[in-house]
Amino acid sequence: MKPRTLVTRFAAATTVVMAFGLASAPAAVAQDGAPGMRVKEHGTRVKVTGPGFVVKLSKHGLDVRINEDRFGDPDSGYPIQRQTLDLTGRPARPFECENGTYTVKTGTFERTFRFSSTDPRPLPYPPEFAAGFPGILTPFVGVIKGTVTNAEGETLNFLISDLAQEVLTEDGFSATAPIHGLFIDGRGRIRDHISLVGRFNSGPNGENATYRIEDRGTCRQTADLPYGPDSKGVLVTGPIFVFPFKAPVTTPRH
Repeated sequence: MKPRTLVTRFAAATTVVMAFGLASAPAAVAQDGAPGMRVKEHGTRVKVTGPGFVVKLSKHGLDVRINEDRFGDPDSGYPIQRQTLDLTGRPARPFECENGTYTVKTGTFERTFRFSSTDPRPLPYPPEFAAGFPGILTPFVGVIKGTVTNAEGETLNFLISDLAQEVLTEDGFSATAPIHGLFIDGRGRIRDHISLVGRFNSGPNGENATYRIEDRGTCRQTADLPYGPDSKGVLVTGPIFVFPFKAPVTTPRH
């Protein structure tokens, strides 16, 4: 059987960053991203707190703690789901960063998530995206660990947290989707780091939708994703994407 290229929020990518201006959010949408998730960054150290989980990332490791009794919304009736993907030998687009290009050599992708609804996300989320994620993820916790090689043949360790918190209510839809990662050389030094945080808010039926990706890292590129014409030229990092559609990109100073 021909190996299949890994495409989830672990997606394909090309090489050019597409940056767009960010319009001010209308007064009807006051929330900035989804409630229930808090992202703290201090340099390359990251702590993300969500409903029933805490994720901490530093060059010393990636620590994930999940409280099953509080993970997502137990009253929704949807169970906690877990999946582990073996990345070793699986085709995956390299990470293109400021200090190197890294190809996955070995690794695992552990995913823990709970759906809160099977209702569709609003546009501009492509309808085709729902085929792979047929429900609102409240939340999604992905942990990727392994080794990569660069163009010089050097092997580095990498740690990535791939998270999402989506909330759909009668008042609208919101999402926070942070991706953070580190590429660490044999001396324990951080060679490159990923910091992409997506935020989406809209009213009912996608009204007054505002969205953006905050980029504080050194790894990014663009890709044509397999979710229809509106998923072309999407900002990604290696084989991972924030949103399955084009979004404005900002580079906050802090």
